[in-house]
Amino acid sequence: MRGRGVVLMANSILNVGELDGAVAALIDASRAVGHRGGYLECAQHVEEAIGQEFDTSHCSATSQADAELARAEKSYDHLSLPVMDLVEEALKHDDWCKWLKTILDPP
Repeated sequence: MRGRGVVLMANSILNVGELDGAVAALIDASRAVGHRGGYLECAQHVEEAIGQEFDTSHCSATSQADAELARAEKSYDHLSLPVMDLVEEALKHDDWCKWLKTILDPP
């Protein structure tokens, strides 16, 4: 278990579907915020260069992008992974190594 235990534990945590979904939502939301910020900055430079207001209403990233990113961050920060509950329970026992092996590397 010493040689593979940490790897098995890390894989069990990193391969959880809930974590994949939360990370994907964070990536999408942060890209939208970055896209909108870059678009608005570019529009500002265009306005300064041509001396008139540039219509930014057709930007594909909405003004709700920041709120969506905040929701994604909150969801990620409060994510509960079932495998972690099992690991915590296993560590309460004297034979925790055996419990972890059963959880992370079932027969």
